[in-house]
Amino acid sequence: MITYPRWLERGIDKEPVLRLLGIGNAGVNIADRIAVRASLPLQTIALNSDQQSLNASVASKKIALGPLTTHGLGAGGDPEMGLEAARESQSELRLAVEGADVIFLCSGLGGGTGSSTVPQLAELARANGSLVVAIVTTPFQFEGRRRTQQAQDALRIIAQHADAVVHFENDRMAEITAARTEAEQTFAACDEILFQSVASLTRLITCSGPMPVALPDLLGVLSSGGGSFLFGNGESDGGNRAHEALEIALRSPLLDRGRLLHESKKVLIHISGPASLTFAEVAAVMQEISRNTSPLALLHLGVSAAKDDSAPLIVTLIGHCGAAEKESKAQPSSTSEPIRKPAETLFVVQPTEEIPTASRQETAPTKQTAQKVKQENLPLEPIDRGRFEKIEPTIVEGEDLDVPTFLRRKIKK
Repeated sequence: MITYPRWLERGIDKEPVLRLLGIGNAGVNIADRIAVRASLPLQTIALNSDQQSLNASVASKKIALGPLTTHGLGAGGDPEMGLEAARESQSELRLAVEGADVIFLCSGLGGGTGSSTVPQLAELARANGSLVVAIVTTPFQFEGRRRTQQAQDALRIIAQHADAVVHFENDRMAEITAARTEAEQTFAACDEILFQSVASLTRLITCSGPMPVALPDLLGVLSSGGGSFLFGNGESDGGNRAHEALEIALRSPLLDRGRLLHESKKVLIHISGPASLTFAEVAAVMQEISRNTSPLALLHLGVSAAKDDSAPLIVTLIGHCGAAEKESKAQPSSTSEPIRKPAETLFVVQPTEEIPTASRQETAPTKQTAQKVKQENLPLEPIDRGRFEKIEPTIVEGEDLDVPTFLRRKIKK
């Protein structure tokens, strides 16, 4: 059942209040990146138990979590300490979500502050009638099982309260940049994807144009639940901008490079561009997406035009894939090209493959009779020497060594 935010009671003509909360070190980094890009109509708040991180933040508002619990030194990766810090700052958490219509919770899970604070903020914001979107990352596999388990526990609780969870696995960073890319550039590329997800959702909620996204459609996709949130975003201002923007969107790691789009039951497509955006470009994008989605998928389209004539054409894809579809995500993608529909034949048995046991039993005769196999003798008569007939043979102890041994000795078995 879809729960609609309370700001709809004031009428859809009212501009919603959008707020981004960056929690923990990773979340604060994203909040800073968005705060620098002031074009987004977002209020940004940084929340952290690490005072040094807060001091360096450029967010418009900063909240120190649990100053008496952590003494400004952070939770040290301990969720229990992070939970105590959050309880100490419970009144500040309530104020952080109060009065906001849409809450974006951005954080890295697996540590102490984010794993313990984001679930509480999601619950408080949902109870406050806000639309809650959690944008989180989970640890690298090499960070150990404990951090991974802490992240999964937090993610499970967050999903119970948030309207949507944009989940980005750090292990997929290898798909974003080249293998020898510097670490700082790799993390920056990851932050950019998280920023794009926030910016795209903000644009969807606040956009206006010839075909704005209907809020019930957006909430219907965000509330699909039961699986992974799928997201892709691409922009281009070149001569073939529609095709290029869609191709970039399909390469998103959150779409498993397009593979999961075919499994989504609901897909929202938003196309934004300058006043020069043509109907032919919109149609071309939708035709390509239709070829790469299930015939049963419900497609929602939104089109908006920017006032700036130099604005790029932006294609945003949002969907959900359920539990059955998530299993296919574990299979590595062998190509970075845009998706194609899966072949009609999923499994092909090669001629050299052994037939499975079950099949052999079904096709085997009910009664087998023993047959005596007759061994035929090969014709072992010497043959002529052909082109070597006039060459002197190699005779050793009376034997012509040019003749194969089995012929000289008349071996028949």
